Amino acid sequence: MNDFRYRMAKFFSGRTGVDALGRAVTWLALILMLLTMITHSNICYLLAMACLLYSFWRMLSKNYQKRYYENAKFLEKTAGIRRKLSVLSAKLMAFFNKAKADYNQRKVYAIFKCPSCKQKLRAPKGRGKIQVTCSKCHTVFIKKV
Repeated sequence: MNDFRYRMAKFFSGRTGVDALGRAVTWLALILMLLTMITHSNICYLLAMACLLYSFWRMLSKNYQKRYYENAKFLEKTAGIRRKLSVLSAKLMAFFNKAKADYNQRKVYAIFKCPSCKQKLRAPKGRGKIQVTCSKCHTVFIKKV
């Protein structure tokens, strides 16, 4: 068993491994494979296989310097797109975190809107009929919670 690990470690030493360009090409191959499943297109399949082979070749390449420059050029060309995607990702995470917090609050609180100004209000569940005063427009109304 140790001999196998030693041989694998020796094989992978000096190899470049996975970088951003390799990950992008692998994701492209996955998308093309899904497209192949939908369209049954041989061209999509061949492109997906070519992307996978290129990605594996990059990972196993020993020409570290050349792969480093290819990856640096890729990162330079895609900096704007990656920045926009990271902003979009942050907004999506904030949206889902807010939705999760709202869902967890609905277990403890009754959430409703003010009849006059439509302000979102909440009151503890299980209190029966209560008199609610809107914090925004100060309208007083009765609500069953």
